[in-house]
Parts: sequence; structure tokens; C-alpha cells
Amino acid sequence: MLPLGLWLAFRRQQVIYDVHEDTPRQILDKHYLPQILRRPLAWLVETLERASFNSFAAFAVATPEIGRRFPASKTVLVQNFPQLSEFNIVNIDNYDDRGPNFAYVGGITAARGAREMVQALYLATQSTNVVLKLAGKFNQSLQQELEALPGWKHVDFVGWVDRDATVDLLRECRAGLVLFHPDANHVKAQPNKMFEYMAAGLPVIASDFPLWREIIAGADCGILVDPLDPQAIATAMRWIIDHPEESRAMGERGQKAVKEHYNWEIEQKGLVALYRRLVGTPDLTPTTP
Repeated sequence: MLPLGLWLAFRRQQVIYDVHEDTPRQILDKHYLPQILRRPLAWLVETLERASFNSFAAFAVATPEIGRRFPASKTVLVQNFPQLSEFNIVNIDNYDDRGPNFAYVGGITAARGAREMVQALYLATQSTNVVLKLAGKFNQSLQQELEALPGWKHVDFVGWVDRDATVDLLRECRAGLVLFHPDANHVKAQPNKMFEYMAAGLPVIASDFPLWREIIAGADCGILVDPLDPQAIATAMRWIIDHPEESRAMGERGQKAVKEHYNWEIEQKGLVALYRRLVGTPDLTPTTP
């Protein structure tokens, strides 16, 4: 899309580049691409992005780290946080009555910890019963590999689910898993699923990255682990099951953090202000006489 955007900008159209990923770094971690092609492709994308600095009208970036790569005078931070209205129906009063269920919702890949999650299930079930409610899609070869692992019998794979079904699934769980590997495009990412778990009142078991530690430890709403260590993940899962009162309190603190900071209702204001500025529309917020 970048060449198309540059062509439109050349024709005096106002182009906004909405950037949710550090694409050059992401390409370097795409293991399905031949190693010999990754660096040239990453260089090409970064070159096209740099060519857009003077041509595009604005850049809407999903994280502060991505924003550092673009012109400050044209860049607005619009973080991909959940809508509070989607999670208003989540009642955590029944937390203590829930089964020993853990949630993962999203793209299911090796780089997002699929193997380690299933391996951790097997280790955790040696001393307590746990179930992983797994929602999303993955390729056939990875699915076959995971189904051959002993931990798979503790997986409730529901496939792809829509937004309403996602909320329903989270209402049945004790914690959410976000166990991305420490790839270049992950360590400073802000995955929406992490904030959705928090919005649903779930404690989070997450990769121990510096940025994620700032969010999770800052709100005291989860447990940080080495995402490459299934034993550490299993230990965290057992702790959640064995400490229901502390786990529920973690979930409440995470939900409070989303209501106060990490929500779309706050972020949308910056995006609307950007479009109003570009089209020359005044702020239409009503004022009290």
C-alpha cells in the first residue's frame, strides 16, 4: 500500500499512514520468508516509509516506540486499546465459581507461544487440573504438531470467534495468556489481547518484557514469566488456581487500569482531532454557556 499512498500524495491527496506494526522489524522475524530475502525486504519497506515522511499528511501510530520512527510534527499516537462498552457486561463477582480455565484469543503461532502454552498445560496438570480455552486460527502443520503433544488433551479449541463470543469465553476463565516470544517486533508491542483480558477482569500471565512489566507490574494485575520456559508458565497457572482471592484482586486492579487509562474512549479523541485538523473542521464538542 505504500507505493499507492505515495502515488496518491503525488496527486495532492491527503494520505494518512496508520501504522500498527514496526513492519521492517516484523519482516526480519517472519520465519516463513527465506532468510536471504528478509533484510532486503525490510530495507525496501523502511525506505518507502522514509520516502513518505514529506509526502503523507499524517501518521497514526499504535505505540510510542513505532512513533519514534516518524516525524514528530505529523505523528499522533492512537493506541489499540479495547472499547469499554464491549466489556461492561463482564461480571467478575462469579470469579471464585469459575472452572480452572485459562484463555488465549488471537492468532495462534509458534512465535506467540503456542507450543509453550500446550507444554505448560501438561506440566501444570501434574498437580492441578487446568484447561486452555484456545480461540483463533493456525496453520495445519502447527495444529498437527500441537495435537500430538500430551498437553493437547487439556485444550478446548473453539476456533475463530466473534467479538461477543470472545467476551463470553473470557467470562469463563481465571486468567489470560500473552506469551509472545522475545522477537524484535514483540518486545515493545502492545497487544490488544492483553488489555482485553484486563478489561474482562482477568489477571494476565505475560512475557517478561520491560514494557509489559511496566504495564502489568505497574497495575499489579498479573504474573510475568519467561515465555520460552513452559515450567515457569505452568507454575504461574498453578499459582492462579491456588490463590483465587489474590488472583481476583489482580483482575480487579487490571480492570480499573483499563477504565482509567487503557481504553479506546480516550484514544479516539486524538484520532478525531487529527481528522478535524486535516479537513479544517473546528472542534464540535458542546460547551456549557
